[in-house]
Order: sequence, then structure tokens, then C-alpha cells
Amino acid sequence: MRNFILSVSVRLWVRVWLAMSTLHTRITLALTAMLGSVTLPAHADDGIFGMLDNVADGAESSTNSLLKFAKFGGVGLVIIGIVLWVAKKKNPQITWGWILTPLGAGCILIAIDQFIKKGQSTLQLNPVDL
Repeated sequence: MRNFILSVSVRLWVRVWLAMSTLHTRITLALTAMLGSVTLPAHADDGIFGMLDNVADGAESSTNSLLKFAKFGGVGLVIIGIVLWVAKKKNPQITWGWILTPLGAGCILIAIDQFIKKGQSTLQLNPVDL
């Protein structure tokens, strides 16, 4: 009798798990289809070369937003490094590597636009202001 109850409960659990997995897959597919129909399709102005020009224009305009996002992420990483530094007093498991990594990465992300400007001026290119 005990093995029968265990067998039935395992079978029931497997069926519930399979049903939930199938439901999750169907919901994901439905959401993907809905989002795919909402997004705007790419239009070619002059064939393939027009599409490539549009992609290049989009990449050029996104560079400024990526640099702004890098600054925002850099500030966030510096804050995380400072919080880890303060938490090190109470938690000896936090090593200096855990503290210096986000601090260093944050400082690099904050100063990345300056690195780009310096590289452009070194190569005698027109520096781009943000």
C-alpha cells in the first residue's frame, strides 16, 4: 500500500510538472509572437545598401546613448564597490578582489569617453563631444 501511494504521488507530480512546463512554453511562444508583431519591421530604401545605411545611422546615434549608459553603469559599479568596502568590516569573507574589481571597472566605464577622445586626438581625428 505504501509503494502504491508513493507511485501515485510521483506519477501525479510528473504530470503536473509536464503540464506546467508545456504551459510555460506556450505562454512564452504566445508572448514572443505578440511582441514580434508589435515591433516595426525594417524597410529598405534602396535595397540592401539602403538597409546597411540605415543600420549604420542607427549605430552612430546609439553610440552616444551607449556611452551615457556606460557612465551610469560605472557609477553603479563604484557604489557597489563602496558598499562592499563598508560591508567588509562585518563580513571577513569579502576579499579585496571583490572590492577592487567593481571599483576599477566602474572608474573605467566612467572615463571611457575620455579614453575615446584621447585616442581620436592622438590619431588626429575630429574628437566627438558628448
